[in-house]
Amino acid sequence: MSYLKVFVFSMVPVIELRGGFPLGILLGLSRWESLLFSVLGNITIILPWLLVLARLEKMVIRNRTVQGLYRRLIMRAEKKKDSFRKYGKYVLFLFVAVPLPTTGAWTACVAARLFRIPLRESFFIISAGVVTSGLIMLVAKILALSGFEWLFGGGL
Repeated sequence: MSYLKVFVFSMVPVIELRGGFPLGILLGLSRWESLLFSVLGNITIILPWLLVLARLEKMVIRNRTVQGLYRRLIMRAEKKKDSFRKYGKYVLFLFVAVPLPTTGAWTACVAARLFRIPLRESFFIISAGVVTSGLIMLVAKILALSGFEWLFGGGL
């Protein structure tokens, strides 16, 4: 049951992997199990969210109330498209890979949609960022524990 909790918790916006991984540790899963199920949960939501955003975009374009605002937003993104085309994939990857609040898969999907990164590319870039973020968190956890052990355990 703990596996399912971590998996589902990692699918929640804002919390994502950054909350799922520590939850798994708290629930008694090993570091590797916690990493696996939090990464899988976070990756599972990427494709459905990209598809929902594509549909939502079509609805927004037809809605006269928000159509002007949306077009201005797209125009601003289009102005930056040349530099984004050059570095965008790397920036999107780094955006997800650095485990900070609000820099997860959900937000990256919105950015990928705004900058018109194709669905398949977006999925793989964001997924790679999620895996990297998980590995960074795993290494940080291991280093933190070894640091505490060194401080309080009597030496190296």
